[in-house]
Amino acid sequence: MKKLLISVGALLMMSATTNKQKYPSDQLCFAMLNLSQLKIEMWQDLEKGKLTAEQAENWNELLEETYIFIEDYYKHLPDGTLVDNF
Repeated sequence: MKKLLISVGALLMMSATTNKQKYPSDQLCFAMLNLSQLKIEMWQDLEKGKLTAEQAENWNELLEETYIFIEDYYKHLPDGTLVDNF
């Protein structure tokens, strides 16, 4: 659960920075993979009884939304590159 909070916090900080720092597309792919892994671990925590179903649904929604934000950014990279497949 700690990993989840740290990862989501880091992603929020990356998206909230005012400088226009560019992130290589491979880093964005790794971020998306990390979110997918966190979702798997979250559902495992639910099965183990570490989370309630309501908590798991809330976390799932947050992770899915963050994944979609990253995916959209990845598809429309600011350097003019448009990525269709990943």
